[in-house]
Amino acid sequence: MIDIETAELSILGSILLTQGRVLEDLDFAPTDYRHPTFEFIHRTMREMKQSGKPIDPLTVMDTLMKSGQKVDPAILHKAVDVTPTAASVNHYAAIVTDHATMRRLHTAASKVQTMVNDGGDADEIMEQARKEIDGAQSKAKSAPVQFVPDTMETTVNFLDSEITFTPTPWPSLNQIIDGLKPGALYVIGARPSVGKSVVGLQLARGMAEHGSVAFVSLEMSTNDVNIRLMAADLKIDMRKLMRHELDATDWAKIGEWVQKNDLPLAINDNTGSSITDIKRFVRNVHRRKPLAGVVVDYLQLMAQQPGDNRPRHEFVADLSRQLKIMAMELDVPVVALSQLNRGSTAREDQRPKISDLRESGAVEQDADVVILLHREIDSEKRYEIDMLVGKNRNGPTGATSMEFLGYWASIRDKGKS
Repeated sequence: MIDIETAELSILGSILLTQGRVLEDLDFAPTDYRHPTFEFIHRTMREMKQSGKPIDPLTVMDTLMKSGQKVDPAILHKAVDVTPTAASVNHYAAIVTDHATMRRLHTAASKVQTMVNDGGDADEIMEQARKEIDGAQSKAKSAPVQFVPDTMETTVNFLDSEITFTPTPWPSLNQIIDGLKPGALYVIGARPSVGKSVVGLQLARGMAEHGSVAFVSLEMSTNDVNIRLMAADLKIDMRKLMRHELDATDWAKIGEWVQKNDLPLAINDNTGSSITDIKRFVRNVHRRKPLAGVVVDYLQLMAQQPGDNRPRHEFVADLSRQLKIMAMELDVPVVALSQLNRGSTAREDQRPKISDLRESGAVEQDADVVILLHREIDSEKRYEIDMLVGKNRNGPTGATSMEFLGYWASIRDKGKS
């Protein structure tokens, strides 16, 4: 069995013996070396290769000396001497990578044990433990190379399976996007007060017919969300509910509705929620009942962790990417509401464009579907709302116009009762 030091030296020796050619196909992260000096030598030779410089013990030693880093010249000669054959470099790299993973796992386990001993929120510790374990995986691990014939059977089986779109509440929109697809990220963009929260809640209500839904409300309290659900389901004017001006008939409707209501819609109204908090909440909902979807209202209100000094647009870009990854990992649709900037209000045609998405163009890149909402609030058309499908990764774009029933906190296709 090759010991770890010999394996590490053999990687360096293979690079030297081949004048750097093995670097072209070597799947290895220099951070996996146990010895920092070996990592430095490896990085130096990789930089020399990228610059087109010759690689041999003399040229490498000369470059190391010019860098100011103290390196024992005997290391390079020893690396060449102990290397059985450069043809086995990937085998040596696998040994080093496995040892590095075990070291990181040991460190991660120690950190988790310390967190457990210190006490605290169990869910938070669980989330941090997952991060530590995930971080133990070597960055060099990559998927096996597969050519088209290797993957075709999987694709044929996929084509033979049933597509499981969850229909939205609006048939006219389904005709454009088919519905909500598991693993996809849907971004709903609108200016303030146009109706994005109404759309988000109505989508959540529809997905809850197929399983549990995690509704992250960073703008409304749980009471606000429940009141909107009552208004939509019971056809009670929102103003009466918000002003607490309910008559006996209203109370009778509410009483019956509360008794029969078994909607598996979980609401998180913690305004300081971070992406970590949201992931933990979503997993907890899924444990109670299999998840059908997630709604986040809305992206720009999500909190940055203390010490996160990234520009806001970079932070929002990372959020959209994390939400897309979550959709794929949980295999459910994720709906993210997003505010638009003022760009549309300055144009003669005030209908929004994808470029109006606020704070990050990456939101558009990560989204499978982008739906922009347009409503002329201060005109006689205030009871109409347009849903503009500006991006549809796997289908057509288009638009549909609907009735906006703000007093019932709902939207419906025109002509529907």
